[in-house]
Amino acid sequence: MKIRTKFITAPKKHLFTNILFCADCGKGMWYRSNRKGYICGKYARYGKRACSSHYIEEDLLKDTFLTDIQDFVKQIEKEQYLKQLGVQTKKSKQNLQKQLEKLEKQIDLIKSRKRKYINMLAEEIISQEEYRENVEANNTEINELVKKRNVLQTALESEQKVDNIQELKQELLQFLDFDKLTSEILHRMVKRIEVKSDGIPVIHYAFSAPKIE
Repeated sequence: MKIRTKFITAPKKHLFTNILFCADCGKGMWYRSNRKGYICGKYARYGKRACSSHYIEEDLLKDTFLTDIQDFVKQIEKEQYLKQLGVQTKKSKQNLQKQLEKLEKQIDLIKSRKRKYINMLAEEIISQEEYRENVEANNTEINELVKKRNVLQTALESEQKVDNIQELKQELLQFLDFDKLTSEILHRMVKRIEVKSDGIPVIHYAFSAPKIE
């Protein structure tokens, strides 16, 4: 008996690849040229039993992004906005820095604990098996903390990019002069885009954008 296997077209790299994700399952969105848009990667591979399509047209993504940038440039002209944005960015950086310092202390503490286990093993206070189990547990804990540290460092770098508000304004104005949206520009401006089940995109920008009353 011949077993039939489902043929799945591999995702094509496109403008929003590696920055566009399904808001429900977290899987990256796959570009489909026949639909001129993106669908959930899990849905594409496993069907509706795994997730829904979360389909979104690429032109809609472009228009949404461009409109946001244009609105942001208009708001950045306001003195109140400049002041509020500067305060928010400063607070965000301070908060991220505190979290990083806390993680570094936790990592140093675990490393110190590992050194103690070496001494305890040398003095035969613990067995080889106990030493191995403790060290493995510590290594797992350190790896998790390092992952968290990397995420925080990336976020801090994004905040530092907009430390000078006027520089941000000039960068955005230069972008609006470009004839074509590129992956390089997109990744400089956006951290992540999530698409809801109804196809509505939620864009997480690489800069703070407080609301103006």
